[in-house]
Amino acid sequence: MVYCGRPSTACHACREKRGKCDRKKPGCGQCARKRIPCPGYRDPLAVVIRDQTLTTARKALAMQGSPAAQIPPAASESLLFVSRLSLALEDVAKTFFFTSYAPASPTPYLADLSDILAADGFSTSAILAPALASLSLELSQPSLMEVARKHYALAIQQTNRALASIDLAVRDATLASVFLLALFEALSFHGRSSPTSWTQHMNGAAELLKLRGRKQFDSLLGRNMFLDVASEIFTSCAQRRLAVPPALSELLAQVADVVGSDDPEVGFARAAAGMAELANMLFAGRINPQQSIVIVQRACQLDAQIEQLLEQLAGFCMYTVVPPAKAPASAYNNLAHDYDNPKSCRNWNILRMMRLFVNKWIFHIASGAGDAMPDRMELVQRAAGNSERMAADILSTVPYLCTLPPSSYARLMTGRWLIWPLSVVATSVVAPMTARIFARNALHALGRDTGITQATEAANMVDESQALEDW
Repeated sequence: MVYCGRPSTACHACREKRGKCDRKKPGCGQCARKRIPCPGYRDPLAVVIRDQTLTTARKALAMQGSPAAQIPPAASESLLFVSRLSLALEDVAKTFFFTSYAPASPTPYLADLSDILAADGFSTSAILAPALASLSLELSQPSLMEVARKHYALAIQQTNRALASIDLAVRDATLASVFLLALFEALSFHGRSSPTSWTQHMNGAAELLKLRGRKQFDSLLGRNMFLDVASEIFTSCAQRRLAVPPALSELLAQVADVVGSDDPEVGFARAAAGMAELANMLFAGRINPQQSIVIVQRACQLDAQIEQLLEQLAGFCMYTVVPPAKAPASAYNNLAHDYDNPKSCRNWNILRMMRLFVNKWIFHIASGAGDAMPDRMELVQRAAGNSERMAADILSTVPYLCTLPPSSYARLMTGRWLIWPLSVVATSVVAPMTARIFARNALHALGRDTGITQATEAANMVDESQALEDW
């Protein structure tokens, strides 16, 4: 049902009979003339809003004095909430976060974090910071981001107080708060510099994981949060070309003993850790011929490990290849995939990106190595072939992610999931030139059509031939 403006202020009897109410207090004139008791008026601040478009959110925000967001007609979400208008800003943000952002998020327990924080006395600011940030992006409403930053500052203060106590620091709520602060940084990050604030949160999270120790694996939530946060930390290490902290490697081995070494999340975390170790070896300094052989061998092992993860992923969330005749005209080489949901598509693309990076490193080192490297030309050819396939598979997800039903998922969040994969393809020296040009053009189109400034920045950096790996 579409929201049709302000609720009627007529008394209940006049509203039911569709009569003209004079709204006199304590009872209206219509009821007096009919000689019936006036049932009174409803609270104008207590309204029920049921809508299927983000227009409702825009109207609620406008009632708070914020300028109306420019929302395309196609951008709709299922919003269902009861709200006092004086609290509409926070209520709309949390409703959008829990009903639209969280279900499409790769973090399955995101919706549970509010109760976890409340149980340990944390304020709602840790939730409101990313909630308002996500709504700001969805509505293209910069003023909401400013409100989100205020909640972020409050959450930082409360988290720091918790970290000062050993008893509080090891609780799930504290790690959840740090996780949400990092999520806010990821959502609010714009520009071309490395995301230092996000990195700082990851450094703090690493210390928390070590402090929590093996006991955190006693609960399902503890295990899930460890694997998610550890994977983010390993990604941060790879971006900065740092070695993985040994204590985290040991904890990863311990959680594998609990959940099983064949668990997909454990496999992904191990692959991310392997990427960090390989990047650290590559950029540690000048590489001699013997080191080149060792690095290529390690890279080939990691590539096989990631390929196995892709095969494992196909076992429970396989995609469908759209017949070329039915592929949209905008598809790369008439290639298009269809996925069960955006999260599945995102998981595939993350592993494909990993293979692109690893095969680029293999190609680069093997190409420059001498005859001392065994099977050098075979390595080069195989790396080029793998890179071409991974690039094509990533580009085949563009039609799917760009044409999702707007009523099902946060429109801009899934669009943002394309930025890094497209950037990796566009800057890969191993991917075919046609794929690189398509990825560059897709980034420009994504920024132009959705207003995602990060996509435009990435496309401009590609045009200027700037490195994107740590962006």
